[in-house]
Amino acid sequence: MKNIKHLFLVLCLIGACMNPGLAIAGGEEVAALKAQIEMLSRKLDAMDSKMQTMEKPAPGAQTIYVPPTEESKGGFLRAMEDIHMGGYVETQFQNKVGEPQQNGNVGRSLTDKAADTFSMNAAKLWFEKAANPEGGAGFRIDMMMGSDVPYYFNNMRGSYGNTTPEAFAFEKAYVQFIAPLGFWSDSKVLPHTIDIKAGRMVTLAGNEVIEGPFNWNISRSVSFGYAIPFTHTGVRASYTLFDGYLTMYHGINNGWDVDIDNNSYKTFENAFSFSPIKNVKWTTATYFGPENNNASGGKRFLVTNVLGWDATSKLSFVGEFDMGNQPRVDIAIDDNFHTAQWFGYAAYARYQFTEKMAAAYRFEYFDDSNRYRNWTGVGNAGAARDLANTLTLEYKPYKNMIARAEYRIDYAHAGDGNVFGGKNQQNTLGGQLSYLF
Repeated sequence: MKNIKHLFLVLCLIGACMNPGLAIAGGEEVAALKAQIEMLSRKLDAMDSKMQTMEKPAPGAQTIYVPPTEESKGGFLRAMEDIHMGGYVETQFQNKVGEPQQNGNVGRSLTDKAADTFSMNAAKLWFEKAANPEGGAGFRIDMMMGSDVPYYFNNMRGSYGNTTPEAFAFEKAYVQFIAPLGFWSDSKVLPHTIDIKAGRMVTLAGNEVIEGPFNWNISRSVSFGYAIPFTHTGVRASYTLFDGYLTMYHGINNGWDVDIDNNSYKTFENAFSFSPIKNVKWTTATYFGPENNNASGGKRFLVTNVLGWDATSKLSFVGEFDMGNQPRVDIAIDDNFHTAQWFGYAAYARYQFTEKMAAAYRFEYFDDSNRYRNWTGVGNAGAARDLANTLTLEYKPYKNMIARAEYRIDYAHAGDGNVFGGKNQQNTLGGQLSYLF
C-alpha cells in the first residue's frame, strides 16, 4: 500500500511538471494543488492503516497492537478496524481396536468418545483487541461449541447447581489493561509495564491446552483431565524481569473450573517462566485454595512443572510433572477424613520430517492411589494408576488444515477389578481434521 501511495504522488508531480499552464500558474493555484496532494496523502495513510489491521494473523500466532489512525471516525467500522478474529473447526473419528464395540470406550483420556463414532469436537471463534504493549486497554473473547464443551465447562455455574451439559461456553472472556511503570523505564532488571487481566482465563498449569490443534496429539493426557484445572475466573497480573528473561504471574480467582465461587474463600495462583539456556523453557505454576462446595476448609494445593527443549529445528521434547494434595477427603462418605494425593508424569517428543509431515509420541503415567480425582462414585471403583503410550502422525495438506492419525494404548489398574470392561487395557485408533482461520 505504501508503494502505491508513493507512486501516486510521483505521478502527480510529473503531471504538474508536464502541464505548461500549471508551470505559469499563480501562487494560489499552486497552493491549492499542494493542499489537494496533502489531503490525498492523508487518505492513503488511513487506507494503509486499515489494510494492515485487516490482515489475519497466522494460525496460533499472537495478535499485535495496531494503533488507530488520527483521521478515523466513530461508528461500527471504527470499532472493528483494530479487532482481530480467528478460530478453528475440529472433527474426528475414534474406535476401539480388537474389542466388542457395544461396550463403548472408557474415557481415560477425558475427551475419549464412544466407540465407532464421528464427532464434531469443537467450533471455536475468538475476537481480540490487543492492548498497546506500552500502556493501554484491550479484551479477548473465545467462544466454543461442540462435543468437547461438556468436558471442560460443565461445572461453570458453580453454586447454582447446574447439571445440564453445556453446548456453548466462553473459554476465555477477559478485559486487559497494561499499565506503564515509568519510574522503572530505564531499568534492566525491574519491569517496565504490568499486564492485568480480569475475567475468565485458561489455567497456567500443565503442558497441554483445551484447543486441540495446538497440542501435539489428538487425545489429551490423563493428567490433563484429572490432575489440573482448565479455567479460572478472577484477576491475573504478569510482568517481566531482567530485561524479559523471567516472566512472573500472580492471580486470585474463584477456583477450579467454576464461574461463580462455590465457597467463601479464594484460590491463589503463582507462576514463573524463564529460559535457563537457549531453546529451553521452564515453567512452574502453583495453585492454593479450597475447592469443595460450601466449605472453605481443606485447601487444595497443586504444583506443575513443564520443561520444553527444541533440540534442533525439527526435533522437540517436553517433560511435565504434576503433584496435587487435597486434605479432608471422605471418599466412602463415612465421616472418615484423610488426605489424598495425586501425581502425573508425561514425556513428549515431536519430529518434523518435512514442512507438511510430523510425528509425535507421548508417554504418561498418572498415580491417583487414593482414587480421589477419578472416582466413579461406587465403592472403590476408579483407577488407582494409569499408563498410556500414544503415537500421532500429522500431515498438513494446506497451510490452514491439519490432518492427524493416532494409535493409543491405555493400561489402568483399579481397586475393584479392571477398568476397561473386565480388562486392564484398551487400544484406540483415531483420525482428526482441523481447519484454522
